[in-house]
This record gives sequence, structure tokens and C-alpha cells, in this order.
Amino acid sequence: MLTVKESSNEAEVIASMMRNAGHAIRSSNVEDEEDFTEAFGQQAWDIIVTSQTLQDFGATQILELVKQSGKDVPVIVTAPKYDDAKAVEVMKAGARALIGEGNQALLLLTIEKELADLEERRGHRHSKTMYRESERRNRSLLDSSRDAIAYIHEGMHIYTNATYLETFGFAEASDVEGIPIMDMISPENHQQFKGILKQLATGETPEDEVEIGLVKSDGGKFPGRLVFAPASIEGEPCTQVIIRAKADNKALEQELDALRRQDLLTGLFNRNHFTEQLDLAVKAATDEKSAKASAMLYIEPDDFKQISETVGVAAADLVLSDFANLIKSKLGPADVAARYSGEVFTVLIAEPDLTKVKRTAELMLKAVENHIFDLDGQSITTTCSIGAAQITETSSDAKKVFSQADMACKQAKAGGGNQLHIHTAADEKASNERDLDWVRRIKTAIEKDRFRLLYQPIVSLHAEPGERYEVLLRMLDDKNQDIMPGEFLALAERTGLMPEIDKWVVKQSAKVLTTKRNSASPTHFFIKVSHDSLKDQTFLVWISKLLKAARLHGASFVFEASESSVLSALKETKLFINGLKQLHCEFAIDHVGSETQSFSYLKHLDVKYLKIDGSYVSSLTSNETSREIVKTITDIARAEKKLTIAEHVQDANVLAILWQGGVNFIQGYYLQKPETTMTYDFSAG
Repeated sequence: MLTVKESSNEAEVIASMMRNAGHAIRSSNVEDEEDFTEAFGQQAWDIIVTSQTLQDFGATQILELVKQSGKDVPVIVTAPKYDDAKAVEVMKAGARALIGEGNQALLLLTIEKELADLEERRGHRHSKTMYRESERRNRSLLDSSRDAIAYIHEGMHIYTNATYLETFGFAEASDVEGIPIMDMISPENHQQFKGILKQLATGETPEDEVEIGLVKSDGGKFPGRLVFAPASIEGEPCTQVIIRAKADNKALEQELDALRRQDLLTGLFNRNHFTEQLDLAVKAATDEKSAKASAMLYIEPDDFKQISETVGVAAADLVLSDFANLIKSKLGPADVAARYSGEVFTVLIAEPDLTKVKRTAELMLKAVENHIFDLDGQSITTTCSIGAAQITETSSDAKKVFSQADMACKQAKAGGGNQLHIHTAADEKASNERDLDWVRRIKTAIEKDRFRLLYQPIVSLHAEPGERYEVLLRMLDDKNQDIMPGEFLALAERTGLMPEIDKWVVKQSAKVLTTKRNSASPTHFFIKVSHDSLKDQTFLVWISKLLKAARLHGASFVFEASESSVLSALKETKLFINGLKQLHCEFAIDHVGSETQSFSYLKHLDVKYLKIDGSYVSSLTSNETSREIVKTITDIARAEKKLTIAEHVQDANVLAILWQGGVNFIQGYYLQKPETTMTYDFSAG
């Protein structure tokens, strides 16, 4: 509370009155305009109580200063005597009330009422902000959905996602907005659909899926299934329509749906499906009615890198496949096992009893320890480490649970491996301390250049001119040894440090490129940018200024982002790419195929390169589905006039398939591992 009183005793009387009424307050008193301006600007106030007139400084001036600030701070004016005319005057100027100075009871009630109203307003503003953020996220999800989705109001389109446009053959959303949805319905089904529209107009929504004939923009017809749901867009009520193409073969449709959720190498679920299930598990645990607790396991082989180097990539994949079967064999029918990434496996155990969770994990440890992996006559053994985290009503979100299980697995490894570690409150405290330490280390690395760049060649299979390198990042420890990105990037993302790291990489890359300015062959750097940088509207301006200062042409830079980042920020990515085009820079999408098998989003992004996800590339020789997916991506890229890059190329057998399939570029250890120098002989290719 800020009081503006000539007497500090008067101010103390008001403060004491508030404390006696049970309010914990911090108050300060000022007596003139200079002190008021200083105090008002230094901190946020909840309420101001001022006398009607001070010497040369009255309530009118205070109210004007508050109004000019744009802050929501209620002002109550006190006067020696209440007067209706004065009350009208000060309230027109913005005061909440005029109170006679002798009426302490009314002053207390008025202050309490204004504080309650202020809390309501703040809560309302916060809710509006959260609502807008929720709508933004929902719109992003709709834009990247594989289903064709439209929002209609009174039978007219007011929103359509990319898949909807593709389904009906439209190029832009503006082509369909304002068009009646009836135009997309086969004439023979018009009467049926009119009945549905009448039903929607009365506020009723068809409960069941509706099978109906649909018409494309070119007149072509196809059968579809329509699902209706009440919705709102920008606060206006409307109806959401989801259209799914009707498959002729339901068994095939189910098989394709299963493939979208499956890891092709191991047969377990994939990362996307596990993430969805983890979200549902956290929601079930935090629901007051169900409060269904469960647990998550994070599992890694203890020496997989050594195994891979010893037996080769193809044989190492067989180890992962057998490893997955061992894990799955110890689970119940309600449990969910997934290959999350690389050699990381995750499991959701539908069991609230921690003792039973522990028993399941110990059975897995024993099964892996006792198993002999047979690799075409060569036998190896290994062990694994398991981290466990409970999912209970206090679990804040899925990311937190995942982080806890990951951290517990790291502790199991640090303890020598072949063991289980269950996350505890003590771990949480230690984790927070470690996180703070890492944040300090990352900030120091940014400030004192404790990073370094590595370069991996990207080589054309069809003699495209120019030298291309992926720019990779390493952080340096106290002994100048490399710290791999996996150890610090996730934390940097959580703590908002990625934009600064991205800028460091771009700036250092620009310095290197200036030294190669006069090279006979042009050099192109592929530089990863984070999700936060994609959404940062100032990042493009910063790049523009850097290019001018370094006197570099934008064509030297290809910025790349993961498919998951692109899909979750489609509009921002489109704006970012359009800005890069003005700077003559190019854009690449990394890990294409890892998030979705529908590539309709590519029609809306002017990208030059598609980097095929390495998990498909590495299993090309052993997996028919991987070959089909790589072929699909390559065919789409060719049709959209985009160039393809195959990541993680490890051997000559894979290279032959990629060349025959028309892939444009390759990258991986078969060519060269990341190096601190750029010495690859591109002419040898």
C-alpha cells in the first residue's frame, strides 16, 4: 500500500487498521510529487490511499500520473469531510471512492473491496493470457494434424488446416474461407447434410460418425467420415468438423495406424506414442476423481557405444531388437514399452505399488544380464541401467516425470550400472542444484567462448558444386575436453538459454566463413536453430545485422530445424523462412519422417532441403518399411522441387540404395566423423 499523506502518523493509522483486520501489508508513505513519482516507479503497488489535497500536490495530479502509467492500481481518496460534488469529481478523474477521514470502518471496507476486485481483474487478465496461449497452441496442433479439420459457423468455413486444404485440392486457406461447406458435399447427400446443419443450428451435435460423399475442388468425388464437435475460435462459438477419408480396407487402415505408432526396428511403440501415453498417465494421476498412480522407467544398455564399435551398426541393431524383446517379456498387458530414441527405452507401468514396479525393473535387469546376444556366430553380453519415477497426484507434468526418470537412470549408471535407481525428493534437490550449476556453466561458456565448432561434410551424390558442412557444437570443460550436446542442450532449452547459444554458433560460423571468402569453391554451413529461436521475431533482424557487419552473402547459410519444432510452430516457421529468403539464406528441415507420415505441411514452407531421419537410413538394408518411407520422402521432395539429405550413412550398402533412390546428398560416419577442421576432399566424390 502506498499512502500519500502530509503526516506519517495518519499513514501509520491506516496501516495499523489494515494489520488489525488481519492483512499482512507492506506500506510506504510519501508527501510530495517527487517522492511519489520515485516510489510509484520503483515497485508494483496494490492500492494507493491519498488525501484529497496536499500542499501543491493533490489527488487529481496523482490520478493523472496513475492513468498515464497504464498500471491497474486502485486509488482511494480521503477528505476532511465527505462531499457529493467532490466525490463525483475525483471518481470522474479515476478514483475508486471518496471517504471522509473520520470514517475508518468505511475506509477499511472500501480498501478490502478494491483489493478483492483487483485480484479478480488480475486473475481475469491471467486467464485471458492463458486462453490466448491455449488457442495459439491448439491452432498449432490443428495446423500440423494429419486429419482434415475445419471450423464452420452457420455452414461457412472460418478456419481450415493444411490437411483439409490438401484433401479438397485448395492451395491457400483464403481460397476456402467464406465458402459453404455444402459445396464439399456430394449432391446426392445434400438433403442428408441439410438435416445435420439444422441440427447444429439448434445447438445439437451428431454423436456418431457420419459417412457421406465429398467433392474436391476439381469435381472429383470420394467417400469420407465426418465427426462433429462444438468448438470456439477467438471466443466465437462454431462447430469443428474432422474429415477422415474412408478406407476401402479397414484392416489396412488399422495396420497403417499401428505403423504410425510403432518403432520399426524393435516393434515396440515409438517416441510419439509414448509421449502421448505419458501425458495421459500424468493426467490420470492428477485427476481428483481417478487419481490413478503409475510409474515410468528409463532404460539404457550400459555399454552400447562400445558394442556398436565392436560389432558394427547392423549387428548393434540386432542387439537393440533382442534387448527390446527382453524388456517387453517382463511387462503386463496394460504396460507400454517404447524405443524412445537410439538406445534409450522407456516404459509406463500401470501399477501404483512401488514395490511391484521395483520387482518388474529388477526382473528386467536380471534378464538382460543373463542373456547372450547371438550375432551371426559372435556372442556378446551386456547389462543395463534403469531409472524409475513415480507418477502421482503431485506430478506437475509429463516433462518433469521424464526428466526425473532420466536423472535416476544417470545415477544408476554413475553407480556402476546394472542397477535400478528410483527418483526421490533428495534426488530432486540434488537435481535442482546440478541444474543451477549447469546454468552457470552454460552462461559462462557463452560469455567466455567455452564452446567450439565441429564440421561434418554433406556430400552430393550427383556432383552438385560447392562444399557443404553441418556445423556441430561442443562445450568445453575445465580441462578443455568436449562436453557433448546431450549433456547440456536439454537444460538450455528448459531454461531459455538456447537463443543465446544459437547466436553464438551463428556468430562463430560467420567468423569462419569470412576466412573462406576467397575460396575457389563456395562453402555452405548448415546450422541448427532451436524451437525458441524459430519463434523469436528479433532473431532474423540479428542475422541481417550480422551478415552486413561480416560482409557475407546469405547464401552461405542454411538454417535447419527439426520436424517436431517446425510442426509445433508452423506459422512462425513460415515467417522465419520468408525472412531468410529476403536475406538469400536457405532452410532445411531435419529428422523428416520422425514425427509424421503426412507431409502436407511441406506445401506451405519454401524450404530447399529435407534431411531424412537417420533411423530410417540406418535400417535401409534390413527393413522394407524404412525403404518405403525413404522412397516416399524422396518422391515428395522431387515433386516439390526440394533436395534430400540422408543422415547417419554408415556403410556402402546403404549408400547404393540411396543413390539408386535418387537421394541428393549424404552425411554420416561413412564419409567422415565430425572434425575441428574442414579438410574433406569434395572433388573425390
